Amino acid sequence: MHRLSDKTIKAYFKKVSPLDKAGSFDIQGPGAMFINRVEGCFYNVVGLPMAKLARILERIGVDIFTR
Repeated sequence: MHRLSDKTIKAYFKKVSPLDKAGSFDIQGPGAMFINRVEGCFYNVVGLPMAKLARILERIGVDIFTR
């Protein structure tokens, strides 16, 4: 993340509730402007790591593309 001033943080929290965000910032919304880069899977940051889940399901014989 970029270094943020107290003024910027307070202004952000007036627009976005920090209580429903992991780490208080929303990388999918306005909080994205504070993020320099993401290392690894984007979904590890925003929630369920989909690529990892797909590999695990494949290993145990679950075909996620047929139903």
